[in-house]
Amino acid sequence: MVKIYTEHSFLNADNRKIIFPLLFDLVYLPNDKARSNFNLTDSILEADVAIFPVDIISFLRKDKSNFFENWISKVSEYKVPIWIYAAGDFGLTFKNDNVLTFRLGGFNSKLSNNSCIIPCFVNDPYDRILKNDFFVLSKSEKPNIGFVGNANGSFSKLIKEFILYLRRNVINRKFKFPEDYHPFYPAGKNRHKLLQKIQKEDKIESNFIFRDKYLGGNKDKSIKEKTTLEFFKNIQDNLYTFCLRGNGNFSVRFYEALIMGRIPVLIDTDVRLPLVNSIDWTKHCVVVSKDSIIQDLLDFHLSKPDEEIRKIQENNRKLVLEKLNRVDYFIQISKLYLKK
Repeated sequence: MVKIYTEHSFLNADNRKIIFPLLFDLVYLPNDKARSNFNLTDSILEADVAIFPVDIISFLRKDKSNFFENWISKVSEYKVPIWIYAAGDFGLTFKNDNVLTFRLGGFNSKLSNNSCIIPCFVNDPYDRILKNDFFVLSKSEKPNIGFVGNANGSFSKLIKEFILYLRRNVINRKFKFPEDYHPFYPAGKNRHKLLQKIQKEDKIESNFIFRDKYLGGNKDKSIKEKTTLEFFKNIQDNLYTFCLRGNGNFSVRFYEALIMGRIPVLIDTDVRLPLVNSIDWTKHCVVVSKDSIIQDLLDFHLSKPDEEIRKIQENNRKLVLEKLNRVDYFIQISKLYLKK
């Protein structure tokens, strides 16, 4: 049982959307597995770990009294490991050997050992959206790869993305908002370019639906439901799913493909994946270079017999259900980073 010290006054309805992910399963949506492995304590002396309860990026934007820094200093006096959560596309680098920072993405070559990539905790589409249970696909002669989403190669779209990026950086600099700097990355244009490259390859079967905005950019409920179903059906019907980063250096689609039991084709943009020291990611996805994406995918597909292809799909779904959900992820983190 891991005993957690935190600031209980923060565990209220107002902070529900920015709460440290593990605390969500202990306070807002309590479940037996979380409570049988973790327990909240009011005493820092008996705690195994101290968790700052909310996303520090959101908190630091309003912290005028240096509450966070004082809290870190106070807890550090007790030599208790500290966990913090930096949400959002860009995350935050916090330099303190006693602090483990959880973030969605970042650049592997620049991240410290104290930065942990947290998975995107996605819901199971088979539960609410799709009308069938999970099944595996057999290996086809050609690798079939799917994609539905924002992929626009127009100049106007590029300018719009750059203006949004510039606006965000100006605001961050003006108000001294705490967030790591990321260079401009035209995700829509880059997706469009790589997807077109794949479409032109006769040895690959591509099933792509290009959209200008996320979920088709439509707020109508019925149309949104239709486009969402279309999105997940595309993943379900194709053995491989094209995955490229968005504003931040990570892909939500990567985890959606995994939970659906399909094989992500992840374009390497200096990505760090979760639990890299305990998960052999080469057994779950195809990490490719943007310059050799065609050959990398073909080599992977041709090297795997049908039985192995089917097993990878089963293992990918199992990976999310048993290791990359909120509770099980932090159980593993506890075993890796906390003293017994």
